[in-house]
Amino acid sequence: MPAPSARSVLRIGGSLSLVLFPLMFMSVFALHMESPAEIVQLKLQHDPYVAQEIMQGLADRPRTQRFYVLPHMLGFLSMPVLVAAALTLGYILFPRKPWFAIVGAAMTIAGAVFMGGMLSMWLGFAAIGRVPAEQFTAATTALAAMIEMQGPLLWATVLTGLSLFGLMVLAIGLFQSELVPRWTAVLIFGGSLMMSIFIDLDNLMFLGASATLVGMAPIAARVFRGRLIQN
Repeated sequence: MPAPSARSVLRIGGSLSLVLFPLMFMSVFALHMESPAEIVQLKLQHDPYVAQEIMQGLADRPRTQRFYVLPHMLGFLSMPVLVAAALTLGYILFPRKPWFAIVGAAMTIAGAVFMGGMLSMWLGFAAIGRVPAEQFTAATTALAAMIEMQGPLLWATVLTGLSLFGLMVLAIGLFQSELVPRWTAVLIFGGSLMMSIFIDLDNLMFLGASATLVGMAPIAARVFRGRLIQN
């Protein structure tokens, strides 16, 4: 049996990334929720961060691992998958809409780098929950300073938006190119827009990631079968 070509391996890997990325994002947002009932809660603005509440949560080790470390780590690990998905969409789009392909993929990759940095900072904050009880008050004051949106945390958080804006650019290119059914491009654009607008509202971001998955899945199937990327 002949070994698969490098192009074939990249094609299969690219198709899988288109499905795996939104699935990982959906898992991140689902893990932040206490129950499935939260998905239908109507809330259009995230409550401000309160250092005292976050500190109390971080001091609870099992809860921290379940609701804090695991979802943030999964989000961090999804960044290479997002890069692969952006490169796959860009490769598909390049022959018809090269500028949309280049700009969209570049924006998404840059945003993924900043999102990885932002997530790593939040993961690092979990260690403060391990301080002795007598240092709890002082640690809470330190945490309040760390989570304040300023400096590197502010810039990394703002620039994470490039990842979703890049996907929207790619979706516009796909819509205009007619390489894929237009409804798939609309869902990718709408899902990415929803995630970028409702930052930290896990139920709405979950729905946005779900829409992105529904849009990307048919494209992934076509890539896998070699209809958009040849062996």
